[in-house]
Amino acid sequence: MTRISEQEITLILQQSLDLILILDPGDLTLMFVNDHGASWLGYTAADLMDKLPIEFMPEMSAAELEAILENLRLLDDGEGSVVVTPVRRSIGNDHDFEFRLNLIKIKGREFVLASGRDIAERVAVTDEVHNLLAVAQTESRQDKTTKLYQRDAFLQLFRELVGQVGPDGLRLALVIIDLKNLHEINTQYGQSIGDRVLRSMGSLLLHAVSRDEICARFSGRKLCILMPGKGQHDGLVLADKLNRALTKVKYSEFPTLRVHSSIGVAELPEPNEPELLLEKVISQMRELKSNDVAQEVHRLGLLTLQLP
Repeated sequence: MTRISEQEITLILQQSLDLILILDPGDLTLMFVNDHGASWLGYTAADLMDKLPIEFMPEMSAAELEAILENLRLLDDGEGSVVVTPVRRSIGNDHDFEFRLNLIKIKGREFVLASGRDIAERVAVTDEVHNLLAVAQTESRQDKTTKLYQRDAFLQLFRELVGQVGPDGLRLALVIIDLKNLHEINTQYGQSIGDRVLRSMGSLLLHAVSRDEICARFSGRKLCILMPGKGQHDGLVLADKLNRALTKVKYSEFPTLRVHSSIGVAELPEPNEPELLLEKVISQMRELKSNDVAQEVHRLGLLTLQLP
């Protein structure tokens, strides 16, 4: 079979009705934009060459884009990231776009492929989950370091969701991540480096989960994820994905620094008090934790407060 040429690849990308961008990961400038996407923005493709995409993404900063690209390098080959951000046309209102980003390598060079689609009419998994998220967001209950939900906001969402759990109701998986050597990192490298680790973890979680899953910093070193509509298997898949990413996290100025984690995964089969459920998970993880293993995952099964 004849191999496809670079010219033919360009022609195929030009046919897409999505907004197709190719970025230089070095300076984040545009190397390609399809004609349809450029026209939708109100420019020609030539007008946009060598520009920064943040020039038409009003809520995206250069630092945020750099962090997204760094997270792409931590994910497995071929595994992308999803980003939702407003896109501004030269004339008219901003539109929410969902971009799928992938880091691709061609002849030893890296490129970022971003495929975006207007999702103004997107449908949520459940409207109720998104309404709950909106309430928590408007109350500005966000952890300043990780940019995840704070404990109180998380418990509010947890309480609402776990009340819907049951044989004929919502499935709900819970993932808890214990950064088990965070205290040692703070002691050896300083609080600012520990905060940097937490910021990296917050960013990693937000790019690893789907848009209906809820991430929070529950305590100093413990992060939580609620997965509405998902079961224990889905939680284990996510935990494995996070562990693989964590093994790739490196800090150039501290070559020996590694983040060690213990991840517990459970499914909640019935309504119960969130704080008691969390206490039980944390207690089980404490019993199972091994300080000799850098990354570990514990399958905790169906979590109930009923006596055996």
